Amino acid sequence: MIPSPLPGDTRPSILIVDDDVSVREALSFALDIEGYRVEVCDSGEALLSRPMPPPDCLVIDQRLPLITGIEALTILRARGVAAPAILITTAPTPALQAQAAQMGLRIIEKPLADGVLPLAIRDILA
Repeated sequence: MIPSPLPGDTRPSILIVDDDVSVREALSFALDIEGYRVEVCDSGEALLSRPMPPPDCLVIDQRLPLITGIEALTILRARGVAAPAILITTAPTPALQAQAAQMGLRIIEKPLADGVLPLAIRDILA
C-alpha cells in the first residue's frame, strides 16, 4: 500500500521504480534528504497498478523484469498520465536514446553520481 501524504505536506512527490532494493533505498534516502516526498515501486507492473494521482516526477529504471521502463511509461502516457519522467539505465543504446527523446524523457546513466539525479529533478520541476 502506498502511503498518503500527510495533510499539509506540500513537498514535490517523486516515484522511484526500480527492481533493485538497494537502488530504491539509496535513491529514496537521497531524495528525501533533498526535500522530496518519495514513494517506490519494485516493478513496472506495480507502477501500472498503482492508484493515481500521479507523482510530480517519475524516476524509472529501463531494465525492469517483464516490462521495460519505456514500455511502462508508454502505457502511462496512453492513460493520460503526463508526469515528467527520468529514465535511469546503464549504457543506453542509440535506439533507446531516440525513443526516449521522442517521448520527452531525460536519460541519466548509472551509476548515479555527483548529485546528477536531484539536479535533473529540480530542472524538470522548475
